[in-house]
Amino acid sequence: MLESHADGAGARRETRDNAAPRRPCYGVCMSHTRTTNRNPAIARHIEQLRRTLTRNDPVERPASDAVKSKAAVLVPLLERKGDLSIVYIRRSDHVESHRGQVAFPGGRVDPADRTLLDTALREAREEVGLAPEWVEVLGGFSTMSTLTSGMAVAPFVGLVTREVTFRPDPNEVAEVFEVPLGALSDPRYRGSYEWKREGAPASSYPAILYGGQIIWGLTLRITERLLEIIGAA
Repeated sequence: MLESHADGAGARRETRDNAAPRRPCYGVCMSHTRTTNRNPAIARHIEQLRRTLTRNDPVERPASDAVKSKAAVLVPLLERKGDLSIVYIRRSDHVESHRGQVAFPGGRVDPADRTLLDTALREAREEVGLAPEWVEVLGGFSTMSTLTSGMAVAPFVGLVTREVTFRPDPNEVAEVFEVPLGALSDPRYRGSYEWKREGAPASSYPAILYGGQIIWGLTLRITERLLEIIGAA
């Protein structure tokens, strides 16, 4: 499992959070996707993502000596009430690091993974019960790196193509939730997050504050890149 938005633990302080409606999932969460009679705006967004995203399928699996510094995440998209939503997870309090932080399903490359896409899809299955055959992979972003660990992360975007029941692994995932693209691009949900690195003064970072969740750091960078592609940033 990969850290969501920070690259270390620190004090949390959100500066602004407009009490947005929340769609939590503590045990089982239903997702509904339509593949027919698609909203024209959603169809345009999906086509724009297909055309723009780098085709990283397949991606050569890193050499064995680099496995520990490579990871991949899946950015799941749902069709919901005339809008697309992004699915996020909140890390459990049982993981070794970055407890309680918002992330995408994903994690480190396993020696059995043939490609980085395999890693992202495997982790999504393990963490939230999303089977690879239920995901239409639209493409991948260029690899990004975390700030402190130097972890190279390959993000992939996938459209969930059927009704699915999310079943989060309680050892790794405390909650599965979704945020509509309209809310992610809404300035009313923009604020900041204060994070303090050990032995250093606290710093303020941009964040999306929605429904009690804080999306920042790497997860925010991935989110904003997706919004840029569809012209919603």
